[in-house]
Amino acid sequence: MGYSRSTALTILNVAAGLLFGLVLEVPGFAVAAEAAPLPASALAFVQDRHLGESLGWLGYQVASRTVTFSTIVEAVGRTKAQEIVQDELQYLQPQYQQEWDRNLAEAYAASFTADELTALNVGDPPPEVANKFRARQRDVGMDMKGRSSELLKVYVSTALDNALKKAKP
Repeated sequence: MGYSRSTALTILNVAAGLLFGLVLEVPGFAVAAEAAPLPASALAFVQDRHLGESLGWLGYQVASRTVTFSTIVEAVGRTKAQEIVQDELQYLQPQYQQEWDRNLAEAYAASFTADELTALNVGDPPPEVANKFRARQRDVGMDMKGRSSELLKVYVSTALDNALKKAKP
């Protein structure tokens, strides 16, 4: 049995929202080191539901707000700059995706039990698990920000550096 359309949209919207929250600065946030191994159900949930696939989109959102992006726009025009940067992000994404997915899985594992993640992944979770999922998205997002903001910076910086080299004659 799968998710209802509204539950699936909620999961997608919440996942996109928590990932977009990574670009926002929240002072004083830190994540404690996790000692426990990552439950397989957490990584399966993230990968099966494609929750980490917005890395490229999020990377572009960050990149397009930088001075480097503006420099590329000045050199080649907005449309070509968008194309070059998006191509670089897409090219680099596979190098960062596995770590991104793992970080997201760890963020979910910090808020949910292995059984809860399995129930969410299988579909049609019990109401208390579905409610917990909705209620914990901010926590998961903050955790993900702490785990992945540096990864996002490196990903975007590398893509912008490559794009800038392609934009300059």
